[in-house]
This record gives sequence, C-alpha cells and structure tokens, in this order.
Amino acid sequence: MAFFIFVGAAVIMLGFLLTFVIGQRRDSYAKALSLATLGNFLDARALVREKLEEDHQNPHGHYVMAKIYAMENDPLNEAKHLEIIKKNNRYTKEIDPVTVSNRIAEIYYNKDFFEEAFFHYLDTLQNDRSNPIACIRLGFMALGQKEFKIAEHFFARIPEEKIGLTSFYIAKGVISGVTGGGKEREYFEKAYKIEKTPVSGFLYALSLSRENKHKDAVKTAIAISEQIEDEFVRFTLFQFLMTEAILMQNFPEALKYGRLCLEMAKLNAWQSEITECSIHYAMITTYMGRYEDGAEYLIEAEAERLDDPDVIALANLKYRLERGTGTVESLTHEYDLTRELNLLSVNLFPNSRYFELSGMRSSKPFNIKGMVDESGKKLTSKLDMLGLDKFEKFISLPGTNFKNQATRMVMSLGYRVTKEIANPEADGVNLLASSKEDVNKRALFRVRKWKDAKVSDVFLREMTNQMEDLGATKGYVIGNFDVTEAGKKIIAASNGALEMYSGDLFEDLLNKTM
Repeated sequence: MAFFIFVGAAVIMLGFLLTFVIGQRRDSYAKALSLATLGNFLDARALVREKLEEDHQNPHGHYVMAKIYAMENDPLNEAKHLEIIKKNNRYTKEIDPVTVSNRIAEIYYNKDFFEEAFFHYLDTLQNDRSNPIACIRLGFMALGQKEFKIAEHFFARIPEEKIGLTSFYIAKGVISGVTGGGKEREYFEKAYKIEKTPVSGFLYALSLSRENKHKDAVKTAIAISEQIEDEFVRFTLFQFLMTEAILMQNFPEALKYGRLCLEMAKLNAWQSEITECSIHYAMITTYMGRYEDGAEYLIEAEAERLDDPDVIALANLKYRLERGTGTVESLTHEYDLTRELNLLSVNLFPNSRYFELSGMRSSKPFNIKGMVDESGKKLTSKLDMLGLDKFEKFISLPGTNFKNQATRMVMSLGYRVTKEIANPEADGVNLLASSKEDVNKRALFRVRKWKDAKVSDVFLREMTNQMEDLGATKGYVIGNFDVTEAGKKIIAASNGALEMYSGDLFEDLLNKTM
C-alpha cells in the first residue's frame, strides 16, 4: 500500500515538474517576444536559440524566431525558420502546414521570387485543395506567364460568388476571351460593377463590342476616358472609339477619333503609330469622299511603306475615285474599302488584346512548366530539382556561349552560319547563313535575348532591306516577343520570306538545341 502511495506521489511530482519545465519554456518564448516588441531583437533571438539547442526541431521555437525576424522586418530570415518547420514536418495545432506554406510563399512573392512562391503555394494545395489565397496567387502568377489553361485550373477551384476582387473577374475574363470561353463579357461586367476602373471599363467595352452592343460599348468607353492617365492607353481607347464609330456607320465621329489618334501619335513621336494612323485616316476620308483631307497623310504612309500592297491598293482606289472612274462598291475587286474598314476593329483589337490591356503580364519569366502540368498537377517535390528554366539560361549566356547557342539553332533549322553581321543594339546576334541543301540559298537570322518585346513593322522593314542587301531570301527572328498588328501585315505580305520563332516554336527550338 505504501508502495502505491509512493509511486502515485512520484507521478504527481513528475507531472508538476513537466508542467513547470514546459511553462518555463513557454515563458522564455513569451519573454523573447516581449523583448522583440521593445526592439531588443538580439537578446530575443538569444533566448530562443538557447531553447532550440535543447530541441533543434521544435516547431514553436522556430515559429517564435520567425516572428522575431518579422518584427525586425527581415522577411528572408523569417522564411528560413518557417522552411525549417516544413523540412522537419513537425507542426502544432496553432502552427499548421497551410499557415506556414502560405506565409513562406507570401514572403517570396513580395520579393519577386516567383518560382519559390509558386512552389510553396502548391504545397499549400496539397493540404488544402481549394485554399483561396494559394489558388488566387497561383492563378495570377500562371496568367502573368500567359499560361491560360494552368491559370484557369487554379481559379476554377474557388467559388466565384465568394470573391469580390475586381482583378479576379478581370483575370477570368481575360482567360475566357483568349481561350474562346465565351463568358468574357459576363466577367468584365462583374469587374466593372465592383470597381469602375479604366482597365475594367475598357475590357468591358471591348467585350460588349464583340457582342455587337456598340452603343453600350461606346458609352462605357467614353465614361472611363477621363480617368486614363497613361497617354498610350488613352490613344488606344480613341482607336477603339474610332473603330466603333465605323461599325455604327458614324463616319464623322470616326474621322474625329482618327484625327485625335493621329495628333497624339505625332505629339509623342510614335513613328509606327503615325504611319498606321495616317493609313486609317486616309481610309476614312476616302470612304467619305473627302479626298483632299486624306491626301497628305496617304502620301506620308506611302513613303514609309513603299512595298505595302494594302497602301498601294488604297492609293490606287483614291486615284480612281477622284477621277470618277468607279465607286467604292464597283471597285471592290481591286480594294474592298468597306470590308477593310469593318475589319479594323478585329485587326486592332484581336482577342489577344484582352491580355495586353489587362496589365497582368509578368515582367519576370520563371520555370512554371517545371513545376506543374497543364492541369495544375505538381511535377516535383523539391524546389532545388527545378534548376534554371531553359529560357533563363538562354538569355543569361555570355557572348561566345550565346553565339554558339545561336549557331546551334541555325543549324537545327537546316542552315550553316557563313558570317556574323553587326548588331548595334547589342541585344543579340545577327547571322547570315546558307542552306545545307543549296549553298546559294541564304537566310538572315536575328537571334535576340528579349524577355518581353514587340516586333514592329519598322523592325521588319529594316530587316527586309538588310536581307535584300545581303542577298538573303529568308529571314528568321528568334526570341521571346509578340508581333504588332502592323508587323503581322509585313509578315503576311512577305509570302513566307519572314518567319517568327517565338512562343511554342521558340520553346521547341530551345528544347532541341540546349
């Protein structure tokens, strides 16, 4: 009996002792946080380190240390201690995997370490499949890389009725518009109702136009016109209003906006836009029979685009109309002016323009395809297994190594490099090459380190002239870029002489040669 009493007393004493020890440890952490609150970070960290020496994997200790670094405004060290918790896979009721992963991801996201942020948000979804914070961030990061299907996969996990963010509905609308989902107007309308911003308004107006609701589109566009501060966006909005007026057969209004666009382009010295606007203005004045009003601008456009068949055809039509040898309707076999005017809306505002106008493009590419497939499924369990994206490796290659890589690309397309041509821009390399099958067949290659560029008609015309000087019948532009609408016309008119290797084609070329 005495023995059981002794054992019971010992158990009680042990319980008190454990409670005391744990209490002391908790008190130490509380004291450390109090010191950090007062700005004494050095002593606060020292207290926590003393406890961590007893248990290196203690999640509460690392969590308190992370809090101290957060108070000190040192987020990277905060992330370091949170990552230790993840690595050890030891959590408590208060310190759970979702909270830890989301905070690490947020730190990296705010530092523009998007690859790391993306990876940790994916970890969150392994524990909480529809975590709204992770899904929204992952969706926006994927959208920023123009990975529309991956972005939609993450956004689809979130109940739309629970989200009140303008940017969320803009993102959904962009994805629908670019992929042909058909619900872009619905999403942009929701975004515009939540917050009447220039971006949501412009996108909503554009989607209304696509549904032939032109009066509503114009009303919305005019309503947001005064809010736009960026000069180029304002210019783009006036282009939109010009095309809408044309579609509504309101040519005096179209002429007004066409003139506004022309004046803005000249004021800002946008050479490519000046030429484009001169052509549009000449088209409208020619259709209206105001030949003298557009004569000067058409002559200027002809001087800039001597080999553009559309400009030549427009000039010939104007010449014949002035002399009364035909009408707009009877001369459609030579140049269908009515059709070309109606196509301006589609040519200037294709579905890809939804993405451009949204402002959601990321300026920093990262290896998203190394982490997930198109359905959003995680491909690797370790961040350090990703390595550098091939595109990042490509643009970081130094001089000789870059030229060697460019040469491999040329060879993979069936050519041998014969000469390097000077490139004053220093953003890549120009190479003259001859076909492996026919040495007399020459091609000019422009391989660029661009991250996110626009290839304009000016660039392509200059390249075409250089090809002629070098006796090259083919031209290749290789890099990460989009082509402007004016540039696309030059490519179409080249009859296959100009080839663009961007997007998937560029990615395939990198996979074959790196």
